[in-house]
Amino acid sequence: MTDELPLLIYRGMAVFFPAALVLRLFRYRRSSRIAGAAGTLVSGAGVIALVVVESRLPLFGSLESIIYLSFLLTLLELFTFPERGEAAGDRSFALTMGCICLLLAFQSRRPMVFNTDFFMYDNLWVNLFFNLRLVAGALLTWAAVLFITGAWSGSNSDVEVAKSRRRVLYGGRNFLLTGIAVYLISEWSGSLWCLNWLGDSWQWSRGFFKAGIIFLLVMAASHLPSRFARWDRMRAMFGACPAVVILWMLFHH
Repeated sequence: MTDELPLLIYRGMAVFFPAALVLRLFRYRRSSRIAGAAGTLVSGAGVIALVVVESRLPLFGSLESIIYLSFLLTLLELFTFPERGEAAGDRSFALTMGCICLLLAFQSRRPMVFNTDFFMYDNLWVNLFFNLRLVAGALLTWAAVLFITGAWSGSNSDVEVAKSRRRVLYGGRNFLLTGIAVYLISEWSGSLWCLNWLGDSWQWSRGFFKAGIIFLLVMAASHLPSRFARWDRMRAMFGACPAVVILWMLFHH
């Protein structure tokens, strides 16, 4: 039963999250929320199962990373920014479900197992490095969802829509900065792991180069020239780039 548990969790998520997306697209708001909440419970059960079975936090490996990211994303969608407004809330919900469905599709042809244990997983800095990188991935992805939701929320001619749009974009910026802060803590933990392992806190490599790109992308999104910053959709495109790159880093090995 323990060996089949990861597959059962994946199947449950593959039922509820696509159902939530389809129901929302057909404007069955209440039913889509119920399906999304069911997907949250299944992914949360997957996180608990991993902690119990492997005696560790979600760290590495595509399936456990997708379960953890999905759980965090749905929590962020459910419990942040209730003042988005109905239309923006529908859009952000659909985008969140869509992101999760893409991750599930990516996993569909990969092994349905938790990552095998490794002796270095007992190290605190290793745990912080891998786990906080996943948390940062969820925060940056949620920031991208908010940026896209705000930028494509309709015309600024409607005062209430304009206010909602600004709140959502402001929230996207805040989660972008929160995500990079968590990401830098993850990298700091990784540097201490590197120090204990190789005797140096920094090594020039592709991994460190890619890590630096995330930071630079967030800085670029936060310091756009005024002629670009005034265009919400341009801001959204830059704000979504860190999410795309960190997801590529997490799943492209």
